[in-house]
Amino acid sequence: MSKNKDQKRKVQLATRAKNESFRFQVEYSRKQKGIDIMGMEQNLTAELDAICQNCLTEDLLDLAKIVEGIRKELGFEQEAAKCSLNGTLVPFILGITTTQPNSTTYVPDIFTAQQPLQVTIAYDNDIRNQVVNWMKANGYDISSYLGQPLLKLNNVRIAIRRVLKS
Repeated sequence: MSKNKDQKRKVQLATRAKNESFRFQVEYSRKQKGIDIMGMEQNLTAELDAICQNCLTEDLLDLAKIVEGIRKELGFEQEAAKCSLNGTLVPFILGITTTQPNSTTYVPDIFTAQQPLQVTIAYDNDIRNQVVNWMKANGYDISSYLGQPLLKLNNVRIAIRRVLKS
């Protein structure tokens, strides 16, 4: 019986450490980038709480790493207006989105929606397949859903859409 309690306790401690580390990384990134969130501190705290409660910390860090890797290695930027995480603070701080939300553009409760969290990112039609190939080459599991590439992380499903520019 005590062995089970010890294992449960270890899992609780590991989860708590992971969540504290995530909060630190977000705050450190915010300070390093000089992002001012004056008046939106409560929104940031609520987002961080929802992300930690829904076990989305690792997945958001992975998504940030993917977006940054594509930006650095391929030189491609995602279509900013098409990301479903626009209007949230944590993805902006982590570099997933490029538009800083303010009090009028802020979208609350994205991270409390159904699980797994459904996220959409988009790239130009000409480069989307190169982005998907980069993800495959870097060890990410890509499947397809309704003809669109889908990246499956633990608690997040990321649809990679194409944008046709005229």
